[in-house]
Amino acid sequence: MKKLLVMAAMVAGLACADGFEGKPEAQVLSTGSGRVLLFSPQGEVVWEHAAGAIHDAWLLPNGNVLFADGNVTEVTRDHKVVFEYKPENQKGGGAYSCQRLANGNTVVGENASGRVVEVDKEGKIVFSMMTRFGNTDDHHHLRMVRKLSNGNYLVSHSQGNIVREYKPDGATAWEKPTKGLSFAAVRLANGNTLASSLDQVTEYDKDGNEVWEFKKTDLPGVLIQNMTGIHVLPNGNIVIGCYSAYTKEGEGTGMFEITRDKKLVWRYVSPGRRDTSMMGVQKLVEGAEPPLR
Repeated sequence: MKKLLVMAAMVAGLACADGFEGKPEAQVLSTGSGRVLLFSPQGEVVWEHAAGAIHDAWLLPNGNVLFADGNVTEVTRDHKVVFEYKPENQKGGGAYSCQRLANGNTVVGENASGRVVEVDKEGKIVFSMMTRFGNTDDHHHLRMVRKLSNGNYLVSHSQGNIVREYKPDGATAWEKPTKGLSFAAVRLANGNTLASSLDQVTEYDKDGNEVWEFKKTDLPGVLIQNMTGIHVLPNGNIVIGCYSAYTKEGEGTGMFEITRDKKLVWRYVSPGRRDTSMMGVQKLVEGAEPPLR
């Protein structure tokens, strides 16, 4: 009976109750509004750390959490800072993207400067590459940056609405215009690229052809807006985080998981709509943690 009532509310387009509809069945790390959150498999908050406007976060193999909120910081579970990188240029928001590599270096996407850097454990820059970006808005030079297994860098240029793969020398290896603000892109095992652009998450093949897409309207009765962070799981499911997730009426979804045939696995609404923006997500299941793809 309870399940039928929940389904009826969803069909009617009503805001769901605070918390999870369904269970994630694994730990989930997510960004929130002014904090990083770690959820239990049952959907309870088991750890949180205060931060700024967080775009990206990782749970590292050592149990620490790495996140980007203008600066890039690694903290222990007892909130001790063990690594920090502060971009010299903070105009437009500093750094929004981070990725810890197997060699211990950290990839940082500096939105303020429009460059990609790698820094060592002491925070010293050991690699720097300037990207090509639109120059009309310092806040939107780039969003998510991921170093690929081939040594290239996959960059989402939010201002130009484009995903571009750069070689280390700055040359373009691949690029694809997106249908909206380009926030995140992931290179899949089959060589395709999955990209989020607010109203949709789209998969493109190596030639730039669209081969799959999930639109914000593809789940009847579930209001979704501003899809940003994406985490692809070994079973093909996708966990998605949302920016400015709720309407003035309180409807919306902070983060959720879908199957490849566009079925909802679970979704989350922040209690009291506190976490209005959950831009980065990471579901901690076996085989889904590697920062290199």
